[in-house]
Amino acid sequence: MKKIYLILVLSAVSCLFFTDVKAQSTGDWHFDVGPNIAVPIRNLSYYTSLGIGIDGAATTNICNEVAIGGRANYSYFIGKTPLLGNEKHGASVFSITADGSYTFPMNIFAGVDLGVGFISSNGQSDTQFARIFNLGYKWDQSKQHTYIFTVYFDQTTYQKCLGVRAAIRL
Repeated sequence: MKKIYLILVLSAVSCLFFTDVKAQSTGDWHFDVGPNIAVPIRNLSYYTSLGIGIDGAATTNICNEVAIGGRANYSYFIGKTPLLGNEKHGASVFSITADGSYTFPMNIFAGVDLGVGFISSNGQSDTQFARIFNLGYKWDQSKQHTYIFTVYFDQTTYQKCLGVRAAIRL
């Protein structure tokens, strides 16, 4: 199983270095940074209530509509108090993924991220396969700034969440 994770990470890194050479030489890389908010679903919702975090992506266009790159995000999920106890157990989720998206007319885009997700909770940690499905809108404000609003579904093997992220293109 760890070989699969290693192959995924190497694939993500190779996407960053071996994409369109013309795009790399002209500086056509886009760096997006912003906050995210997520609501846990399934197993994660048993002991957490809300996740807040930060998200960053580096992408390049391989044609006008298709962009590939890498993404890293971190979210901390606030713990719930158990019914028979007084301790709160939060969870930290960190993922590194290869990012691919297609931009439709009117700046609406859809994409998928595949990679590795790490979860740490109550002194224990686990590595899992991460799949993040994205649907969003890119708002260009007079070509000086691009704001990106995304609704995403993060499905890291057993931990799932539905979230919203906003980013600014640097």
